[in-house]
Amino acid sequence: MTLTFIPLPRACGLALAVAGLLMACKPQNTNPPASADLVTVNTLILQNRMVADRIDLDGTVAPVQQVNVTARVAGKLKQIGFKDGDQVKAGQLLFAIEPDTYVEQVKLNQARLDQAKSDYQRQLQLMKENATSVSNVESDLSNMQQAEANLRLAQINLSYTEEHAPFDGVMGRRQVDIGNYVGAAPGGTVLGTIVQIAPAYVNAAVSERDALRIREKMIQRGQSAKNRAGGTPVTAHLQGENPLAEVGVLDFVDHVVGGTSGTVALRGKFANQSYRFFPGLYAQLSVQLGPDRPALSVPRDLVMSDQQGDYVFVVDADNRAKRRNIRSNNLPSNLKEVLSGLSAGDRVVSVGYNKLSDGQAVNAVADTRPQAAASAASDQKSGGSAP
Repeated sequence: MTLTFIPLPRACGLALAVAGLLMACKPQNTNPPASADLVTVNTLILQNRMVADRIDLDGTVAPVQQVNVTARVAGKLKQIGFKDGDQVKAGQLLFAIEPDTYVEQVKLNQARLDQAKSDYQRQLQLMKENATSVSNVESDLSNMQQAEANLRLAQINLSYTEEHAPFDGVMGRRQVDIGNYVGAAPGGTVLGTIVQIAPAYVNAAVSERDALRIREKMIQRGQSAKNRAGGTPVTAHLQGENPLAEVGVLDFVDHVVGGTSGTVALRGKFANQSYRFFPGLYAQLSVQLGPDRPALSVPRDLVMSDQQGDYVFVVDADNRAKRRNIRSNNLPSNLKEVLSGLSAGDRVVSVGYNKLSDGQAVNAVADTRPQAAASAASDQKSGGSAP
């Protein structure tokens, strides 16, 4: 089969060329995507609000003192002076070991001391009569001094047959029952544990930035940063209790930042007269820095963090998401105070920020959920880690 090419008229070829050129030069569609194609996000209008000027920290209750009551001499346990869990007073008898052997040791050493004293007095008399030597007098003096020391040791061992409470506190359960032989092992035998929980401590750790804020407030109150932190008010409460259930003072702020955690240890001290706080319980410790004050704040869940620091997403006038790096402090009620990077009136993304990139066009709607300013985006944590 033979193919035959039919040449087009020159006018037709020119028309086709012009049409192709016009198609190549046609401008592209630069309109933004339709609203249905945009990511919808909720936004909050950033504003100043009155906030409590305090720092809330997670902590644990610890005793002021805790002592293992130990049998320091060997013998059979004869008496227990408390019931498990009892509150005891300083000086109260806790444990008693059969003392008979140690009583006899005291008597024996007393007799030896009496004999040594008699021998020494005789040597002194003979010395006056030039009937003995100086070495004999010195030997009997040494024997008397050794006998005195042995008697004191025997008396000490006899006193160890009774263990008394070193302070007011609460006894744990006894570790040994009456009739058992105790004190023979190296280091003695632990008979029980007494803890002092009135007053009680609440130990916590604070970020380096917040530790500096606490020290600044201490200095403003006229306290030297070199001194202990006593005087700064704190409160503590257990889970499910009134936040002001217990009032105390800041007892200690460490001078060292933890190398691994980057935090500073601190401690609150509480009277705990009701004995509601006991060691090991979780407690929230609140350090009061001053009266309520206005602050530019955002819900803590909205603040993300990466290698560049803290940041949030805002929506600008062109409805585009913009990353804003910020400096912030923790506030109570799940809030963060914005120190820099945002201004009042900024629209902060509260829902959907985990889907955004810097400069992305969005469909922004106002966040109208109840209490959104305090709890927004609690279900959006996958978008970043709240510090």
